[in-house]
Amino acid sequence: MGRLNKTTKILLILLGISFLVFAGIHMIEEKEIYELSKAMVEEGDRYYQKKEYKKAKTFYDRALKRYNDLVVLKIIKRSEIKELENKLQTDPILQKVAKGYIYYNGKWVNEKELEALMREKRRLKQKIDVYLKTAKFFGSIEDIENNITIYQNALKEINNSPFKDDKDFYEIKKKLIGKIIFLSEEAAKKYTQKGNLKKAGKYYELVLSYREDPDIKEKLFNIYLQLYNDYLETGDYTKALSSILKAKNLFPERNDILPKIDYVLSKIDFEEIQKEQIHDPYVYYTLAKKSYSRFDIPEAQDFVEKALKLDPQFIPALKLYGRILIDTGEIAKAEKVVNKLLDKAPDDIDVIILAGDLKLKKGDLEGAVSYYEKAESRSEVKDKLFKVYKKLGQAYASKGDIHKAKTYLLKAVNIKDDPVVYKSLGDIFFKSGDYKSAEKYYLQAVKIDKNLKKEVSKKLGQIYLTFAENLKKQKKYKQAITYYKKAVSYLGSRPEIIKNIAFCYEKSGDLKTALSYYKKIKSAKLKEKEAKLYLSLGEKEFRKGSYFSAVKYFKKAVSIDRNLINKVKDKLTTSYIKIGDRYMKQGNYEKSLSYYLKAVDTDKTLQEKLKGKIFTAYLKLGEKAFSSGRYKTAFNYLKKAEKIKKDNKKLVYYLGEIYLKEQNYKKALEYYEYYLNNYGGSPEILKKISLIYAKLGNLRKAKEYAEKLIKAGKFLDVANFITGAYYYHFEKNPDNALRYFLKSENFGYRNGELYYYIGRIYYDKSNYLRSIAYLTEAIKNGYKKEKVYYLRALAYLKLKDYRKAINDLSMVVKYNPDNAKAYYLRGKLYYEHGDYVKGEYKKAIEDLEKAAAMGIKEAVTLLDKVRTKK
Repeated sequence: MGRLNKTTKILLILLGISFLVFAGIHMIEEKEIYELSKAMVEEGDRYYQKKEYKKAKTFYDRALKRYNDLVVLKIIKRSEIKELENKLQTDPILQKVAKGYIYYNGKWVNEKELEALMREKRRLKQKIDVYLKTAKFFGSIEDIENNITIYQNALKEINNSPFKDDKDFYEIKKKLIGKIIFLSEEAAKKYTQKGNLKKAGKYYELVLSYREDPDIKEKLFNIYLQLYNDYLETGDYTKALSSILKAKNLFPERNDILPKIDYVLSKIDFEEIQKEQIHDPYVYYTLAKKSYSRFDIPEAQDFVEKALKLDPQFIPALKLYGRILIDTGEIAKAEKVVNKLLDKAPDDIDVIILAGDLKLKKGDLEGAVSYYEKAESRSEVKDKLFKVYKKLGQAYASKGDIHKAKTYLLKAVNIKDDPVVYKSLGDIFFKSGDYKSAEKYYLQAVKIDKNLKKEVSKKLGQIYLTFAENLKKQKKYKQAITYYKKAVSYLGSRPEIIKNIAFCYEKSGDLKTALSYYKKIKSAKLKEKEAKLYLSLGEKEFRKGSYFSAVKYFKKAVSIDRNLINKVKDKLTTSYIKIGDRYMKQGNYEKSLSYYLKAVDTDKTLQEKLKGKIFTAYLKLGEKAFSSGRYKTAFNYLKKAEKIKKDNKKLVYYLGEIYLKEQNYKKALEYYEYYLNNYGGSPEILKKISLIYAKLGNLRKAKEYAEKLIKAGKFLDVANFITGAYYYHFEKNPDNALRYFLKSENFGYRNGELYYYIGRIYYDKSNYLRSIAYLTEAIKNGYKKEKVYYLRALAYLKLKDYRKAINDLSMVVKYNPDNAKAYYLRGKLYYEHGDYVKGEYKKAIEDLEKAAAMGIKEAVTLLDKVRTKK
């Protein structure tokens, strides 16, 4: 029994241990089941949040089934299990799932409805595929625009369908939008290149409707600006306004647009703007400002109220509205607007000033000052502060508080130069008798605004008169003159002021200026005094040797009193002669002559005395004109000199030169021979006489002077040429002529006529090569005459150089189209030696016909022969 009990105990212990082990293992299993169930619930919650309700219910059901497999933990976790059961039984969405409904595209559908939707979705996909296949690979702008329309239509189909939020269409929509954006940018670029900014802008607008892009926004902004400028150029101001408002909508914060809006609004009639139904408060605010500036207050009020209707918080419009209401005396309304402004913008200087103006309008000066003082405390906006100081100064001035008025007005001008403020300061100081300060501020006012001169002229004039009178009393005449003159600039030339100026000049010893001022006063008594003063001044200048001034004063004295002419005649003529002498030394012969002639005009007895000076002046003027190539002027001067004195070497020489240049060879010869006989023969004169005789055809006389040159060894080139010409033409001795011609050439004479004569002599001697060489030199040296080319053609003909002969004969008929012999010879050469391929046979006929028509018999005979051969 004892052993049994022991065994039983052991068994019981083992059984207990086994139960504990089993229980432990079961608890571990239950914990795993619980953890798994809990994870399923969490997964179900995730699907529920993602609106995948069917999956969510599946996980909830599985979790509940596993919860029901628990034993111990089922009791412990009862509240969690109960919560899940309640959710499955009461949640309306899960109930729908339990009944077989499916949540699709944001709504619950049964299987039948789902099938219909799926069919519709499939058809939509097919339709979209058709759209995508319709789009072509683009090359032209038209292709791009067509593709954009296709993609837009496809996108519209999706957005108008029940599947616009379907995830299956999300990527398609994204792709379509991407294509529309890309193609729109391409279209915009192409239209920009073509210069069609309107179309480019349309497509950039389309890009921005799908995507916020700063670069595109900037490009579109620039297009709007360009369109604005283009419309301005064409005068289409309404479209310009539309474009600039679009630019403003893109970048409302850019203030540089506002002046452009202002400008275009100034070009459009108000009625036209109102027709456009514009919804931009700034436009109506601007129109209100313009109307206000034209003092059309009712219209300004109408426009500003329209601006505030569009944007009741538009501060600039509120400020203008407040200003208008104050101007029109609608104080109650103005107070509401000003109070609103003070609430919205309490630190706005304009608002504070407006509040002050309202107080002033109501007659509350202290209230106005309190607002202006608030504005005065602001330091960041100097221009606004200036306005406040100005208003404070004016307000205190109106109250009669001169001290404060001065204080604030001075503060105002320390900030900004303002003519009105300076004038106000001038008025204050003028009233207080501080003329120096008053002058200072009046001048500052006029300096800035010339229009104020009329307002302050009288006061400034009075100030300067006061200064001048005080200085005159102190015998400070020069200083007094300064202020009298300033008084004149503001008060005009009053006789009493002019008289005082003249008096002060006289007292200070400046008689000249005193005289000029006395002249301004119309008085018979002053005329005699004036003439004597001029006479005194003239004598004073004469003694100093200032002859120009002396002449001036003597003439003025005589112009006033003709009886003074005998008194001043000697000094006046002496002055004329002295001035003439000075100009002569300076080489200004024209002026010198004019003064000598003035002296003679004043006193005829001086004509003989000044004859030499006048002759010299005429001669010098003639020389000067000759050297500058003004031969006609030179001739006139020299002929006048000749009337005074004929026997002058230079005079004779220059007159001879002028006649020679005019090709008046007989007169030139007359002067040159006179020169030779009276002043001796220079080689140059001999050469000119020789050449003139040659020109006149008197080769004997020409040779006579040429031989003198040869004997003297001067101008041997010309002398030998003239001698050769004598032998050739007069003696008919070509050998002697050739000898002299060759000497002329050896001495360096390069003359076309010389080469012609040598060439002619060599031709006569049958030396055709030399003849051609010299005739060619004649042409090179400018002797291009018909006879030269004809002779050279004959020489070429002798040498059987027919082509060159033809060329020279062509030059002959060019110089003389009536040379029958040249036509005959050239026609004969064309016939006998011409190039028939080049048509020279025809040329032969043409030349021979011309020669025959001119009476060349040989041409008639040869022409018949040529035509027979043809």
